[in-house]
Amino acid sequence: MSKNNPDTRFVAERITKLRIEHGISEYQLSLDLGFSKGYIQAVSSGNILPSLNSLYKICDYFEITPAQFFSGKSSDTRLLEDLAGTIREMSLEEQYTLYHFLKGGKIARINTHKKRVNPAPQAPPPQESGK
Repeated sequence: MSKNNPDTRFVAERITKLRIEHGISEYQLSLDLGFSKGYIQAVSSGNILPSLNSLYKICDYFEITPAQFFSGKSSDTRLLEDLAGTIREMSLEEQYTLYHFLKGGKIARINTHKKRVNPAPQAPPPQESGK
């Protein structure tokens, strides 16, 4: 593949961007991944494309999926993906409660088709003593 190939340029630029975002040198990334000391430099310069196995290692290192690598979006980390999966398993009411908690607002009750959770009983107002 030539340096002018759009795929080669994309991969080189994407790895460089991820590396810079994480403040790591080409040399250190190569060492951390178990590659030869000039491997990432060769990829970043467009001289070679990483193998599929190497690309998976790079993605794992930056805690992104291959889909995120190729979409150019690295903001959704695996942690965010796991959280999203957990949220999808929640009931709609639980999702709204979490949403409002995160936004710092009051929790609005919603009408769902599931059994409603009764709010916690409130203590009765104090009675005035007859002294």
